[in-house]
Amino acid sequence: MEPNELKQEPFKAEIELEDFRKLDFRICQVVACEEVVKSRNFLKLTVNDGQGERTIMSTIRSYYKPEELVGKKIVVLVNLKPHKFCGVVSEGMLIAVDMPEQDDCKVLFAHDGCPVGQSVS
Repeated sequence: MEPNELKQEPFKAEIELEDFRKLDFRICQVVACEEVVKSRNFLKLTVNDGQGERTIMSTIRSYYKPEELVGKKIVVLVNLKPHKFCGVVSEGMLIAVDMPEQDDCKVLFAHDGCPVGQSVS
């Protein structure tokens, strides 16, 4: 195996185009971020989605400090049903690349010129 190659997981089952069209990815800007006291893994992000603010819970605490994220534009799946983590309701999911072989995770940041609320397709 090449140094930059990693062992690939098998692809998940194919989905229909209509299934993909149900996903609503948007550019959101992080307006606040804090560590979750009840957890070693979670950060609580407050993001502007272009129509208001929402809370996103993410297990990226080992990889980012809250102040590194404030002001950044990220890609968020905004139409995921809310879920509760550590007593906090999460209203979406940020998109990131998990790299367990390198013990790393990279949030998918949007270009500064992308407008908040813009649809990502």
